Amino acid sequence: MRAHVLSIAVTALSIAAVGQDCTSKDFAEFSEVQSTVVRLLSSPGYTGFDEKTLNRSGDLAAVAIMRNVSIEAMDTPQNMRQILLILRLAFETPNLITECNRNPTAAVMLLDRLQSSKNVSQNELDNTGFLVKHNASTGQPLSQPLPAVAGESQIDWEHTKWVDSVLRWTIDIKPGMTRKDLLRIYTTEGGLSFRQSRTYVLKQCPYIKVNVQFAPIGDAQTPFGESPNDTIVKISKPYLEYSHMD
Repeated sequence: MRAHVLSIAVTALSIAAVGQDCTSKDFAEFSEVQSTVVRLLSSPGYTGFDEKTLNRSGDLAAVAIMRNVSIEAMDTPQNMRQILLILRLAFETPNLITECNRNPTAAVMLLDRLQSSKNVSQNELDNTGFLVKHNASTGQPLSQPLPAVAGESQIDWEHTKWVDSVLRWTIDIKPGMTRKDLLRIYTTEGGLSFRQSRTYVLKQCPYIKVNVQFAPIGDAQTPFGESPNDTIVKISKPYLEYSHMD
C-alpha cells in the first residue's frame, strides 16, 4: 500500500512539473539522470560524468530514485548510503540546476520516508536534508570547509568525498557471507592465489585491496577451483597497493 501511495506521489510530481515552465529538454534530461542514478545504486564510486549529470539534476534525481527503487529495497545500508550521496550531489551546486528542478519537493518527500530507517544514522539524514533545503532555498552552496591553517597541508575535499563513497561499500562484506557476495563489490587480483585464500581489488579502484580467507563449500565450480558458495572466514581491512600483474 505504501509503495502504491509513493508511486502516485511520483506521478503527481511529474504532472506538476508541466506547470513549472519545464521545457522538452528538461524532460529529455530525465533519461540521463535516471541512468546515472541506477548505476550509482548498483556499484561503488562515481565518475566525473556522473557528478556533472547529478549536479544539474536537482529534484529529478529524487524522482528517479523513487521510480527505480521500491520502498522495501531502499531500506538497506548500501542503498541508504547511495541515496543520500545522490541527493547531496544533486543539490550541492544549485546554480547549475534548471529552474524547473530547483524546488526539492520529491527530495523532501524521500528524506521524510527515510526517517524511519535503522540503516542510516540520523546525523547523515539531518546533514543531507539541511544541505538540500539550504541550497534549494538560497540558491547558494553551503560554505566550503575552512582553509588549512598556515603550514598545514590543504585537504582535497573533492577526492576525499569520492574515497569516502567508495570505502563505505567495503563495510558491507563480513565473515559468514559468500564469495558471490564479495564479487558484487570486488574482483580478482592477479598473482598467486588458492581457493582458501585470495586477494581481491575494489571494482572501482584496483589499488584498494582486501585479503580474504574462505571455507570451501561443495565442489569447485570455476577454473580456479573455487565455488561462489565458499564462505568468508576472515577479511582484512582495506589497504592501498599497486596492482600485481600475472
